[in-house]
Amino acid sequence: MTLRVLPSSLAGRTVLLVIAVIAVAEFATFSLLGHFRRTSHVNQTVQLIAGQVRLLQIVLPGLDQAARQALSEADAGEQGLQLRPDGSNVPRYEPQFPFARRLSGDLAERLGEPVLLRHGGRGQRTGLWIGFMAGSERWWLLLPPPRFEPQALPSDLWSFLAVTLIAVLLIAGLFVRGIVRPLARLGEAVAATGDGAARAATPEGPLEVRRLAERHNTMLGQLASAAAERREMLAGLTHDLRAPLTRLRLRLELLESDTDRAGLVRDLDDMERIVGQCLAFLRSDDTDRAPAPLALATLLIDEVARQRELGRPVEVKVSEAAAQCRVAIDAGNLQRLLDNLIDNALQHGAPPVEVDLSMAGASLATLRVRDHGPGIAGADRERALEPFAQIEPARATDGSCGLGLAIVRRIATGCGGELTLEDAPGGGLEVIVRLPAC
Repeated sequence: MTLRVLPSSLAGRTVLLVIAVIAVAEFATFSLLGHFRRTSHVNQTVQLIAGQVRLLQIVLPGLDQAARQALSEADAGEQGLQLRPDGSNVPRYEPQFPFARRLSGDLAERLGEPVLLRHGGRGQRTGLWIGFMAGSERWWLLLPPPRFEPQALPSDLWSFLAVTLIAVLLIAGLFVRGIVRPLARLGEAVAATGDGAARAATPEGPLEVRRLAERHNTMLGQLASAAAERREMLAGLTHDLRAPLTRLRLRLELLESDTDRAGLVRDLDDMERIVGQCLAFLRSDDTDRAPAPLALATLLIDEVARQRELGRPVEVKVSEAAAQCRVAIDAGNLQRLLDNLIDNALQHGAPPVEVDLSMAGASLATLRVRDHGPGIAGADRERALEPFAQIEPARATDGSCGLGLAIVRRIATGCGGELTLEDAPGGGLEVIVRLPAC
């Protein structure tokens, strides 16, 4: 499994980038501040020690033994320099830490003569011994540890840096939000358009995001114009076919042979069914106006009654909860949805056809149409919902052009619903249409 180092979202990566930039900036700031503090501290210490050495080189040769002893025993305090005579109490180790090396070089350059440095060794807090010559004698200045150990940053500086970091992150969060939210909304609009429900995007956010949203809206207009032109062309074509079909039917009535007439009538019925499905498919894409809520149960019962008048074996069942259900759907589209569901079940399945209307919760109406035929294999169900798809080659010769389920799905998705195909209990196909209730 590959370890994911970077966040997957743009917001996460942007915030991570801001944090990384702040961390690098703070590291550089602390490095420069530490370097400046160390340099300044070394320079001040060198200046102090060089002044003391020059003064002692002048004073010590002229003092008597008592004065020298009194001077070496004087207490300079925890932070002050202390004078010590040469002797066995002087440490033997040469210090190797950076401060001592730099102090030795700068003192030798300032005094014009080499100096000796001694220390108690690693881990020992004995102070730094600085040796110099006063006349013919060697003396030592003892620099206490607080004067050469690394200086800690003031606590108020840490507080200031923490407050600054929080403020920068808040400001960065606001900027990231202003960039990511318009992109997320644009992504939702693009996803909705890909699912067939064209949605315009509001141009907002940075200039590049606004331009992208404007181009998306322009593309929607172009697609809508192309779709309208296609619908108009196909609708005109299928409408024009009805006239020659009517003339052919009239001529059939004049034929004397019942056998010839029966075959031609079946062909005409198939042609009219295909034309009707094409027109229904085109009309199902008409979403220019918002439909008024309709009583789904009433229209369903009326449609089943009409099917029974035609001698079709259709049964209907409406649950008590769904009896008053209303759905925002165009009456013509609802009629086409029910006609195609029942026609598809009777033509490709086996009677009886069972229609069931129930509620899934308080806001979702579920319409189930079940037949007792062979059903559709699971691998073919998604293709069966595509326009002009023929699962079985024989269906192409029985007056079907593969638009029945495509019409139903287009109408359902146009109302905010969905269409699924499942195996019916005991065999057969069950078509389930879920529509949001008002």
